[in-house]
Amino acid sequence: MRNNLILAVALVVIGFTVPASAAAIGYVQEPVTKIYTQAGPLPVQAAIDIANGVGLVSVSSTNKWFNEWQIEGYDVTGRYMEVDVDARTGAIVDVDR
Repeated sequence: MRNNLILAVALVVIGFTVPASAAAIGYVQEPVTKIYTQAGPLPVQAAIDIANGVGLVSVSSTNKWFNEWQIEGYDVTGRYMEVDVDARTGAIVDVDR
């Protein structure tokens, strides 16, 4: 009886440790080495992508005015549209239709 109890306890202990060790072997997390923020002003293509998100489809001109990208173009219906994007944060400052 005592031998069966020791065997049962040993099997339970092995049962709990094997899945944990198998998970640790299968997954190794890489250290974070990439920095995804870009220093300096927002690139013009990123500002155009932000303007596309509010409905601008065709870009006719872009202009950087101090800390603001002014992107002019047309929406889906062909109406004129101007989107002002903050060049530091990427926030939409103004939308003129």
